[in-house]
Amino acid sequence: MAPRSGAWRARALRQLTVVMLVACVLVPIFNLLTVEMSWRQGIQGLVDAVLLSVLVGGYLLYVRDGVLRGWFLQLGFTRDFALSSLIVLTLFLIGRAAGQVITTGNPRRFAASFIEGHLVLALPFFVVVTVAVQFVLQMNRIVGANVLRYFATGVYHRPKAEERVFLFLDLEGSTRLAERLGSARYFELLRRVVDDLTDPVLEAEGEIYQYAGDEVVITWPLARGVRTANCVRCFFAVRAVIAAQAERYRRDFGVVPRFRGGLHGGRVTGGELGDLRRQIVFVGDILNTAARLEEHAKRDGLDLVASGVLLEQLTLPPGVAATRCGELALRGKEAPVAAYGLTGA
Repeated sequence: MAPRSGAWRARALRQLTVVMLVACVLVPIFNLLTVEMSWRQGIQGLVDAVLLSVLVGGYLLYVRDGVLRGWFLQLGFTRDFALSSLIVLTLFLIGRAAGQVITTGNPRRFAASFIEGHLVLALPFFVVVTVAVQFVLQMNRIVGANVLRYFATGVYHRPKAEERVFLFLDLEGSTRLAERLGSARYFELLRRVVDDLTDPVLEAEGEIYQYAGDEVVITWPLARGVRTANCVRCFFAVRAVIAAQAERYRRDFGVVPRFRGGLHGGRVTGGELGDLRRQIVFVGDILNTAARLEEHAKRDGLDLVASGVLLEQLTLPPGVAATRCGELALRGKEAPVAAYGLTGA
């Protein structure tokens, strides 16, 4: 797997900070309520919280989702959930024991902490927290971190109009690849590509909107998408990451995947849709236009085709050049769309 980027590390550090702040509130309160109302127990709770955060947060963010993420991805939901929960619970107990050694200065407190009476209350507390943390992390992976937040806060509970940018990525020659590799190997190729997309999307502050077969749709709120040309940089960052892994792709699949893209932005309406399977859906002509621009890029052999109305709102990154494609008569569109082909160094 491709190495994690600076954006991923910064995001992990922010998450670790949040975990530590929450722990520094919950653990002292738990100690005060279950042991005694004293400064000593409050301080003990703060020490425990810091140690627990470093151990558990470090494991989840830098081991589980870092150096061993490929191995954990192969386990599947149930085994991943069970193994990670067991490891996290063990780290909780180790952190709690180490905290008592630090506050008392007595190394014997480490072993004694595993048999003391307070563990009857602490263990169920740790189990509940462990299951809750693992469940949230697993749901983040399944539905997406921002999507889970949208559901939790009710951002799209009622349909909401907003300005967004959409980038449609389509794998070039996907039909030929599927025939040559077979469905199982082709799926492994898609899995590898999608995993390699993660860091470029994070670097560009984007969100994965959906996977549709060999197509990936990435979105941004308009202001974030045009800031530092995030939406344009994302496309070329994806290509750069895959190019950096070219030898690995050739070795495993006999081909280096290549994407074509369509990019457009404007007003859409987003909202929660469905009952048996609820998801956040965006509708509007903007998505149709972005999809048609991607079709034009594929048909004319262009890297990325973007609408002129979107390019007027951003400054292209260094090394990226725009060539006017003219007024395109796109399928399903009555009025022609001003479009530009973008190429990177």
